[in-house]
Amino acid sequence: MNTNRRTEPFRYTLKEPVTFDLHILTINGVQVPSKPVRAVLFDISRSGCHLSLPLNINPENNLVRIGMEMNLTDESMYIEGILKWNKEQQGSFHYGIQLDIPENDGDRLPRVLRILAGEGKILVR
Repeated sequence: MNTNRRTEPFRYTLKEPVTFDLHILTINGVQVPSKPVRAVLFDISRSGCHLSLPLNINPENNLVRIGMEMNLTDESMYIEGILKWNKEQQGSFHYGIQLDIPENDGDRLPRVLRILAGEGKILVR
């Protein structure tokens, strides 16, 4: 009998945060000039992630779509998402991202997470 009543995906905390380039794609549906911003990824799940940026963006008042090119394994991965929340912490701005993974690419992130778990690079919580 399965007694797991978890309703949200597991979150995987990276033992060593990963730095990558993030691109702001649109703000309130308006395309913006793409200039990479250095971001730091702290944790990730199948539906979202937590990262920090040096920019203060207000996702409560703006719909901000982003694109992320990450190298979590040997394979590069591009993911888009929407900023959902933010908070300032020790001089940087932390954001929660709701990932928007295309249906035809839905197995890629779980595969990457399994590889990272096998290599001991993430903690499950």
